[in-house]
Amino acid sequence: MLTRNRTPSKYVYYGLHLYFSGLSLRKASERLSQIYKRNHVSIWNWIQKYKPQKLKSTRRRVLEYIIDETMLKVGSEFVWLWVATEPDRKQANSRTVYL
Repeated sequence: MLTRNRTPSKYVYYGLHLYFSGLSLRKASERLSQIYKRNHVSIWNWIQKYKPQKLKSTRRRVLEYIIDETMLKVGSEFVWLWVATEPDRKQANSRTVYL
């Protein structure tokens, strides 16, 4: 007769935390397996059983944006700087690439 091996709740919570932190089921199970051996199906079953709610995302669709780029000389290196601005909200996001 087989006996059921129940997972302690602290490992269930940790597995769910890993998954909802952005890892895939397989990656979350790999991390969890370093301390307590469980596979990705176990984490999927926990999600189905406990039905944890994700926090609402404040993502919204960006319909239009303006991009500007320039090359700067910083010391002896050249650096590309890109700036993207949303015309409606006037918020800028920048990205720098070192050459």
